Amino acid sequence: MTHPVLQSNQQISSQETWDMALQWVSANQKLIRQIASPYLRHMTADNEDLYQEATIAAFKAILTARKKKKPEQFIPFFRVIFKTCCIKAASGIQTVHCLDDYYLPFPEKQKTTAEPKKNKIDQALKTVSKRQREVCLWLLQQPKPVSTPDIAKEFNVSRRHACRLVNKSIQRISGDSR
Repeated sequence: MTHPVLQSNQQISSQETWDMALQWVSANQKLIRQIASPYLRHMTADNEDLYQEATIAAFKAILTARKKKKPEQFIPFFRVIFKTCCIKAASGIQTVHCLDDYYLPFPEKQKTTAEPKKNKIDQALKTVSKRQREVCLWLLQQPKPVSTPDIAKEFNVSRRHACRLVNKSIQRISGDSR
């Protein structure tokens, strides 16, 4: 079990770090299999996938050890990161190699006009009072959802009254006769 040379005082390029991670993984394949062994039977990954994940984990561990200025902690960092990757792979997360194999047709967009919606809205708003209609139209014009305090502020009413306005509007539009 060898430690990669972690030089914290020098700036090392990303490519050199990847090379270091690759070398470390190729030199420590037994450790990698040992860490992954409890999860291997549940993983859909093959050996190549396992070593690629190990390389990514080694890269992250090198960066973490450098950042924390604890090069002697590389192996514990690697163990935690790699074990997390193995758990994720064993939990059933499967990568898709080619999306063409999983072509899922979706229904074509139906051509709809805005008029039927507008007619339905106008018809529904005929059942509410003038003030409720103003609130409903304002709500429909908002690009994002608004809260009761926003409604209260816009119409200069209390939050409780704004809540009642919206509630009564919904009841009348849905046909509730309470």
